[in-house]
Amino acid sequence: MSAASVADVGQIPDFPTTPGCQGKIDFLFVISSSVEMLPKQLQLQEAFPEFVKILEDDFADFDYHVMVVDASLPYLPSCDICYSCSEEIMCDGPGCSQWDGPEDYPCHDILLDECVPVEGAGVTIAGNFGASNKQCLPADGPRFITKDDPDLPGTFGCISMLGAGPKLPTAISSMLAALEPENLSKWGCNKGFLRPDALLAIIIVAGDDNFHPGTPADWYAKVLEAKQGNEDALVPLVISHDRDQPNPKCEGPVSTNVMHAFVDVAKHGHFGSMCEKSYVSFMKEMAGTILDLCSIFIPPQ
Repeated sequence: MSAASVADVGQIPDFPTTPGCQGKIDFLFVISSSVEMLPKQLQLQEAFPEFVKILEDDFADFDYHVMVVDASLPYLPSCDICYSCSEEIMCDGPGCSQWDGPEDYPCHDILLDECVPVEGAGVTIAGNFGASNKQCLPADGPRFITKDDPDLPGTFGCISMLGAGPKLPTAISSMLAALEPENLSKWGCNKGFLRPDALLAIIIVAGDDNFHPGTPADWYAKVLEAKQGNEDALVPLVISHDRDQPNPKCEGPVSTNVMHAFVDVAKHGHFGSMCEKSYVSFMKEMAGTILDLCSIFIPPQ
């Protein structure tokens, strides 16, 4: 074929490429610390390293923020009185044991943290039966883990070990509070957590929540506000009871689970039964969705 018969298409233009999330992901874990939840926290911790490895293997620079929020307050209300223990007011027994609480309850450290009683604040210290009951993140630093942490699994294990106590489950309320502008502002407890050029992944591990007003669609719309309405910048996963599903893994009477409905209305929602022996499969599915969305993500201008 002669050169004259070949069309002169000229130089191929450079088409714009999607910047993607470039490994930036903000993880919000909302974890219940009510009476039955300690084994579920352990299962989450067991699945976490494999979940992280999938993302680390795909991103050259995995730039994460990992924040844990208690799906109630991260302290025992019955131990409020132990905060008054001091040299002037003598208290018998270590920790909160005088008031039927844990002996290793961190009364003093919890008292010094002004964000502990704030709903939706990231956990740096927890106080409960079976909790880590120690300072997991620096008291004067951010209330979330960053890529600069030398021990991501260990630190996550500490802040996610919220224990199990007599607490009211408020997963939806805690999730929404964590993303409120007041909490995210430069004066707020969660300042710096949410980045406009990062995907937001929300993982809820809780039994149920029938106490928050509104509908699942209302809650989803509220969460979307944190990502400027971009559904492709948000991946929620709920690990909860499945007693509203055929052939449930969880025992007990059939009951509607509003948190299942929450992920049903989400464009990229995932659900897993908290009564499964392992949470790895749920986390792997979520990781796959995160990788897919990261490749098409366009940060707001």
